[in-house]
Amino acid sequence: MADWSNLPEELLQLIAERLRFTFYLLRFCSVCSSWRSSVSLHPNPLPARFPVFSNVGTSRDGTFCLSKRTLFLVYPPPSLSTSNSDHHPWLIKVEDLRGQWGLRDPLSRYPIKIPRDFPTVLDFYNLPVVELGQEYVLNDVDFSPLNSLEDASSLYLEKVVFMWLNSKSQEFALLTIHVSGKLALFKSGDKEWTIIPEMPTPYDDVCVFQGQLYAVDSTGRTVVVGLDSGVRLVAEPVFGGDKKFLVESDGQLLLVDKYLSFDYQCLGAYDGFYDDVCFGCEQAVKFEVFKLDEEGKEWVELKSLGDRVVLLGDDCAFSSSASGLFVSKGNRIIFRDDYFNDTAKEDGLGVFELNDDRISPISDYPGYCKLFWPPPDWLRLPRLRDQLEEQAM
Repeated sequence: MADWSNLPEELLQLIAERLRFTFYLLRFCSVCSSWRSSVSLHPNPLPARFPVFSNVGTSRDGTFCLSKRTLFLVYPPPSLSTSNSDHHPWLIKVEDLRGQWGLRDPLSRYPIKIPRDFPTVLDFYNLPVVELGQEYVLNDVDFSPLNSLEDASSLYLEKVVFMWLNSKSQEFALLTIHVSGKLALFKSGDKEWTIIPEMPTPYDDVCVFQGQLYAVDSTGRTVVVGLDSGVRLVAEPVFGGDKKFLVESDGQLLLVDKYLSFDYQCLGAYDGFYDDVCFGCEQAVKFEVFKLDEEGKEWVELKSLGDRVVLLGDDCAFSSSASGLFVSKGNRIIFRDDYFNDTAKEDGLGVFELNDDRISPISDYPGYCKLFWPPPDWLRLPRLRDQLEEQAM
């Protein structure tokens, strides 16, 4: 049997650099003394402050801070059998905002409402946990929530991606989409954001893939963004849908094209001035999925995702195997859609079936529902047991 304590220190350092969350690093260091002495227990902190955008360029009158949100799949403790359908995993988003921690809905920007029987301490150190993805949010550093972290929200609503360039020297790059639809780049040492003027059409999404910054515009035209603010074409346009998403899936870069219809919902009479008050609502009607062929500079349509499940949120897009989510079948896209807010208790979540182009509320899929809400019983039972013991005393 191999002696893991004798791994070369250089290899241990390479492994530790890829452990991006604190408790992963703590678990790594708890293996043995040689592993513990090979790395630091303090991962690099996120950069603290960035200049604020204005509508025409950048401004230094205000300051952004960067918060990190990590999506985790939390499994039951090993003492429980995951073969029991009641012992399913739970998908949750954990936010670190200026040293404060909070739980958020996995596919939205909103905090979750903690049930009264929820544990006062969520001990991730003693639970099997898998990181599925990360998202970053720019917040106004001077914005103070009225009550708690749960009341805070980003004042900048475009997706942001962050990439370490050199973890030892703490060099980094940040890419987002400016209000104009152009790309905006910020690197360590910069005083201002760089607005990249090249823009045939507005950009829809940005991501980090294999150590490079990617961006896709509303036509599907895709570029790699260099640290010198130059762009390199990697895929020609894919015309069709209304909103493009970039998703890494099992080592491949996918493009998810979302088709929308615009609907109106009426609320009835309003102060006697109008017969009805109507507001617009975008409704997803179809999705198409493509795989990047960088050598051919094109997106190749996929008819099936196989065992994979793609999840599309407000600020992130990620994927997992169906077996990893403990659901019976993949080849589906889970997405947020306000159209389902009144028809499904899961607050606007829909499921698209690639094999028959069908969209349904997530309430039609009990296995998928359990991933989101409410928290599983195995997580809440310790708290209930403690409450009963307190009442009996």
